[in-house]
Amino acid sequence: MWFGILCGLAASASWAAANVFVQRSARALGTARAVVWTLISGGLALAPIAWFSEHPTAVLDLPTMVWSAVGGLAGMLAYSCLFYATERGRLSIVIPVTSAWSVISAVISIGILGEAVKGKHLLGAGLVVAGVVVVSRFSVGAAQAAARDGDAKKRERRTLLAAAGAAVGFGVMIPAIDQVAPVMGRLGAIPIVCLLSLVFGLPLALATGGSLRPPTRGAWPVVAAAGLFEMLGFIAIAYGVSRAPIAVVSPLAGLASAFTVLYAWIVLRERPARAVLLGAALACGGVVTLAL
Repeated sequence: MWFGILCGLAASASWAAANVFVQRSARALGTARAVVWTLISGGLALAPIAWFSEHPTAVLDLPTMVWSAVGGLAGMLAYSCLFYATERGRLSIVIPVTSAWSVISAVISIGILGEAVKGKHLLGAGLVVAGVVVVSRFSVGAAQAAARDGDAKKRERRTLLAAAGAAVGFGVMIPAIDQVAPVMGRLGAIPIVCLLSLVFGLPLALATGGSLRPPTRGAWPVVAAAGLFEMLGFIAIAYGVSRAPIAVVSPLAGLASAFTVLYAWIVLRERPARAVLLGAALACGGVVTLAL
């Protein structure tokens, strides 16, 4: 269990860093272009490592193919919404809403996949989820209060809707990767699902009429960093759920919202409400409970 807890925390730290670079790449390249090249850079970096470290040899069966497709579709939704929301919104508002994916993932793992967890783990995960919900709720309130005119409110609603779409996408994508892992390997399942996200998303990206040309030399470090930290987060989650239930690990990974809000507060000078900080404290208390 300890290993799974540490992996969940590592994923949250990695994804918090990824959120920063995702926003920068989205604002530098635009949503569609940034999504495509972030997934390509991260997936290409991980694929050879996964192949040589795991040597997947199992034959694909129908359930694995179905879960791969589900993960790919969910990934397309998650990344298109995440990049859109971060391009147009503030990290301290968007990411707490997106982090609600951990609630969805936990529900799927218990209600659909039938994972069993102990009472204290449910309590700890519940505190983490409660913290994430509090952060999300008051972040949404802050966004609505800041939008003074009608056009601004419409933009905020679109941004928050996109953040919620990202939460749904990641909430489905994480359990899907876990279901593909027994056949493709813990690491191999990640680039497979990301590749399918690209396959499903490219027609949509082309339909928007945006350019998909490679990033400029100056933009490549930001795009590569976004892809790297995204993949590191997935690697941590993949190994974490191999040693602990998804319902325990995913709320810990949801702490990326608290880390991102802290970064936005200190570095970007975004000032979250006190209730947001209270939510972060609740989430940290849940981490302590899980570790007991």
